[in-house]
Amino acid sequence: MRKICVLGLLLLGAAIARPPALPPLNNNGYPERIQYVVKDYINKEVGFVTANISVETVTAQGRKYLHLESLEGRYFRNSVTLDYMSFQTVAEERHDIWGRSAKLLESYQQLPDGKVRFFHEAKNINLTADNPGNVYSRYAFLVSLSGFPFEQKDKIVMNVYMFEYGNVLPLRAVYQGKEKVQAPAGEFECYKLELAVDGVLGLFAPDKYYLYYTVAAPHHFVRFYQKVDDGSWLANELIKVSF
Repeated sequence: MRKICVLGLLLLGAAIARPPALPPLNNNGYPERIQYVVKDYINKEVGFVTANISVETVTAQGRKYLHLESLEGRYFRNSVTLDYMSFQTVAEERHDIWGRSAKLLESYQQLPDGKVRFFHEAKNINLTADNPGNVYSRYAFLVSLSGFPFEQKDKIVMNVYMFEYGNVLPLRAVYQGKEKVQAPAGEFECYKLELAVDGVLGLFAPDKYYLYYTVAAPHHFVRFYQKVDDGSWLANELIKVSF
């Protein structure tokens, strides 16, 4: 997503006092443990790889979380900890594992003082800011957007830290109805979501993405459809799921 320079609007929005927003996504019976194998597009040089993704319930200091570990072929490892009930991101790390040692590329963490820290190595971002609330990692959309209120609401808005922008962006997910989807794992009846930057900022970043989750519980991931740098549309698709 392209960089957006609308600092005045962001400052105005931050200056307006608002009550804490209710989480837009909720855990409606996600499995205690689930494993995915996904056909995953990296870039035009690498193409597609096989991603192995595991999600399991963990407990720390009396609270339940979901912990996601993702290996994108031999290139990247993502670790994301999610709040069990709201799927909000508590912590995230993305490592480059190509080579002899893993290199931290990006991280996000909720801090105990009500702040958050966002780091990106290549973009020289090391940001500490007030927690905007309702933050969701894009590396965990496979899990979190399964908590969309399908057939109850048409749209939700969430906050996502994007290194392309250097800060937090509001993304909207819009319910588009149901479709039959043929993936390597088989044919599924799916809910379709359209994902895009919300509000005025969306005028500067008009790209749209499409995600598909099964109508059948637990609404697991099936497909992520995106336009890549050369303008073509490619799909990350489910190869196998077990829970």
